Amino acid sequence: MDAKKVLEIASLLISKKNLNDLINEILFSIRELVNADAGSIYLYDDEKDELTFKYTQNDSLDISFNEFTIPVDENSIAGYCALNKEAFTIDDVYKIPDNYPFKFNNDFDVLSGYRTKSMLLIPIFDAKNNLISVLQLINKKVVSFGEKVRDFENEVISFSSEDLELVKSLSGIIGVSLENSILYENIENMFEGFIKASVQAVESRDPITKGHTERVYRITHKIIEEMDKDEEFFPDFKMRDIDWKILKYATLLHDFGKIGVREAVLMKPKKLYDDQFEKLKMKARLYACVNNLTKEEYQDLLNDLIRANEPSLLESELSEKIDKYYKVKFKDCYGEELELLDDNEYKQLSVKKGTLTNEERKEIESHVLHTYEYLNKIPWTKELKEVPKIACLHHEKLDGSGYPFGLKSEEIHIFGKVMAVADIFDALTAKDRPYKRAVPIDIALKIIKEEADKEKLDKKIVEFFITKKIYNMV
Repeated sequence: MDAKKVLEIASLLISKKNLNDLINEILFSIRELVNADAGSIYLYDDEKDELTFKYTQNDSLDISFNEFTIPVDENSIAGYCALNKEAFTIDDVYKIPDNYPFKFNNDFDVLSGYRTKSMLLIPIFDAKNNLISVLQLINKKVVSFGEKVRDFENEVISFSSEDLELVKSLSGIIGVSLENSILYENIENMFEGFIKASVQAVESRDPITKGHTERVYRITHKIIEEMDKDEEFFPDFKMRDIDWKILKYATLLHDFGKIGVREAVLMKPKKLYDDQFEKLKMKARLYACVNNLTKEEYQDLLNDLIRANEPSLLESELSEKIDKYYKVKFKDCYGEELELLDDNEYKQLSVKKGTLTNEERKEIESHVLHTYEYLNKIPWTKELKEVPKIACLHHEKLDGSGYPFGLKSEEIHIFGKVMAVADIFDALTAKDRPYKRAVPIDIALKIIKEEADKEKLDKKIVEFFITKKIYNMV
């Protein structure tokens, strides 16, 4: 094997970041280098002092495998290699020399009909010379690489000392590549944990919408997944691996900015806050007393205030009564003039639908700008730098009437357009909102279609969502 081939393998291994891709490439390249029919990689867990059977390849068998662990001891071939940190070869595992303490477990051979014969094992170390893996190559063959072995006795030979030295010469670069890839995966897992913690933090402040983030993620992901597969609706739309990561992070963090909104506003179930309504009831009782209202008249007044405080649609008849109460002034028993409804109480009770005043609604809407500002504090990699902006696009409208940036169609990333559909659909159909009833799916789809007709949502995406019945796939 020439030095050029070795350098090509080294360069290839260094370029791999994904751990599974790297392990697959290590096995394939090293097997090809020494013409091994099969091979396996074990990863070492220093805390548990055990090896995890992580990956296997076999040219002669099409096999699936399950991960399992073995202790680092002298009872197995791989365990012995890890324990002694020793590279070695075995000519025939059914004829292991007496100087080795282990025996070969032939269960796999019995079940599969395979014949394991020659082996090459080598421990893999990181840059600090700590064990991180064991590489096991199986059955050096005389037939061409990639071909199946049919006659194990005659087509399988022993690994040579040159094979052992060749693999050892690459063990350093294998170790560095594995160490970097494991570190990269650990960082990814840590960041995934941060995202999950962020979602939990948001939902703990806004428990009314608990589950909304995950549902929007699932709906958005499914729409994008179907778009990626459909060459009729979206012939030019193709997702890369990094795109899926951007989509996941942006969608799961789309409401992250709610941590910057007052909890009382986020969770406002009635038009007046509890302390405000208690104060209003006391004023109503005092008003009834000083004006000698009958018990029935007082109860009617109180019922009007209770009804007006609900998030349901404020009917014109009740609205007129609130207008009338706003003008009522009276004096208490000490001669101090009071208003039955002060300016703030009147303003809040006059909300036609829902519980929020215009100012409170703007405060809620500010969560998307908070999302953008907070996420921009994270030092995203070059590949992920668009996550903060995409995460806050779900309230933008194609005609420029949305927020926070007032973007128009051509300025809105397609992930934002899809997320907007998913966000509205979930908000309409969610069954866990105490301040409103869930809208039936057919009505929700009608509303979404009307929004698309008004140039608020993307017509093509909405049509795709409805035609493919993607709402039934999540």
